[in-house]
Amino acid sequence: MKKTAKIFLASVVFLAALGSECPAQDLQSAYFIDNYTYSYRLNPAFTTKKNFIGGIVSNLNSGINSNVGLSTFFYPRDGKLATFMHPSVDRDEFLGKLHNTNKIGINVTYNLASTGIWTKIKDKDVFQTFEISFRNNTSAKIPYGLFDFMKGGGETFTYDLSHVYGYTRSFLEFAGGASVKFDKLSVGARAKFLLGTNKINMKVHKMVAQLDGTSWAVESYGYLSAAGGGIKNITKPGAISPDYDALDWDGVKFRPFGIGGIGGAIDIGARYEINEYINVSASVNDLGFIVWRNKVNAVNAGNTYIIQIDDIDSEEGSIFDVVNNVINKFKSVYEFMPEKKDFTTQSLSINVNLGAEFKMPFYKKMSIGILGSTRNSHINRYNEVRMSLNAAPLKWLSFSVNTAYTSYGWEIGGMVNVYAKKFSAYLGTDSYYFNMNRQFIPLYEANAHVVVGVNYLLSHNPYKKRR
Repeated sequence: MKKTAKIFLASVVFLAALGSECPAQDLQSAYFIDNYTYSYRLNPAFTTKKNFIGGIVSNLNSGINSNVGLSTFFYPRDGKLATFMHPSVDRDEFLGKLHNTNKIGINVTYNLASTGIWTKIKDKDVFQTFEISFRNNTSAKIPYGLFDFMKGGGETFTYDLSHVYGYTRSFLEFAGGASVKFDKLSVGARAKFLLGTNKINMKVHKMVAQLDGTSWAVESYGYLSAAGGGIKNITKPGAISPDYDALDWDGVKFRPFGIGGIGGAIDIGARYEINEYINVSASVNDLGFIVWRNKVNAVNAGNTYIIQIDDIDSEEGSIFDVVNNVINKFKSVYEFMPEKKDFTTQSLSINVNLGAEFKMPFYKKMSIGILGSTRNSHINRYNEVRMSLNAAPLKWLSFSVNTAYTSYGWEIGGMVNVYAKKFSAYLGTDSYYFNMNRQFIPLYEANAHVVVGVNYLLSHNPYKKRR
């Protein structure tokens, strides 16, 4: 019974946190790569030699950042993987792998259509880009206390589950940009029109669970807000207080691709050639916001509520019974309340890049690049300094190998870019792991970022080199 109650309370937090941004980004390993088709995403001042067209396989970009890995939560037992909740997994061994704050962030960018075209405007060669992409950002912070509570076995009957944060959002991005060169200076900008689908944001500032006989007394202070095209505001009298109407959970119709918000953003960038061997560059990306509609809030303003252990006994039920129990209990404690203003504004996660490239005097097709980046996702701030060795030994081939010190530790990355007569293809990663299981899942820290794509190349542009 006591164990079932713990599973329930932990599930409440997990359902809220993991249903909830690692900031979206392009591959940092590609920053100094010659003729990488989507270099304008990293810095809108960058260009490529040829016009191009990209479709559904032109760019798939996915990444995860975390300070915990697979081996933290799964353990080999009798030829199979058991979770950390298995009785054979030592409590101290499991808890010893955790941090005070355990962070995870996931981002996915999927290109639906794109094109880059060279044009001439007032005697200036201008590289213009247009694209449509789908983006999703998800992030969570989970405290040590939650896992201590779940694993159990300790001598305490009071657990601090505070400071759980998480959010997720999805949106379509329609972007158009241009880059132009003035002598040694190249400047570029992109304007973005954003159509949001849905977003969830959750913060549990305080949650303390104390065992009292056959029940848990839970004191909580936190909120969960949601907005988007999938929320329908049907109200009913509030269960916690008769002073307001609460959202009728049964009236919520969640449509993953409903239009839930409208917004805009800009990217700006510049690149300056100090001399034929040295150039510096900078960019600021995703400077903008989305206005979301159909906003509702779930709140518990410091109330103490009682969870009877007998009420959540599910030892004979299925996993669906357990989930249903969790949802029903959560509904009785955190009520969604429509606000007078049914919209909310949320800024995007701003990405900043600062780069410097030094070409080798003995071989100009080889260079050393230094890139500093920072990205802020409302929950987790991510910083890195990356040093790369870049080379373009052939007209159609360029590559990079690099290492970086990041907010999550050391990383090793690389990229290969093929820029042939009629097509370009690339594969790159910002993180490589020496310790992976047979399914290529990192065992210790889950930090991976992979980009792959193929594009069709058209006519040659007026420039000989990337600007």
